[in-house]
Amino acid sequence: MRTEADAPLSDDAVDHVGRRLRTLEQCALHRRTFRVTCPACGHVRRLDAVPLWWLFVKRGWDDGLPQALRRLCCQLCRERGRVVRPQFVVTREQPEGPQPPYPDRHEWKRVVSRYRS
Repeated sequence: MRTEADAPLSDDAVDHVGRRLRTLEQCALHRRTFRVTCPACGHVRRLDAVPLWWLFVKRGWDDGLPQALRRLCCQLCRERGRVVRPQFVVTREQPEGPQPPYPDRHEWKRVVSRYRS
């Protein structure tokens, strides 16, 4: 069985030096988006990594990929009473639809400053 860890890296799943993005924080700092696709119903949604990372920070969840994205489930299938874990791809596409709340300016600048030092 092939997992996301075994999949070939796209240009979007690596940073500017060619290292694999391993956490939501790294994806947020490199301004990536996640395209999540439900394998059951085919519903596609694009989530911005910044608010997704902030949600995980606020809740104290581990932000390592792909474990972090296993916390997500398809909203349409969930409304029908099923819990289906979506597949994801790291992209640079524009996010669409409702997003979790973004961090405030001060928190985001603190993270960026810590990354740059």
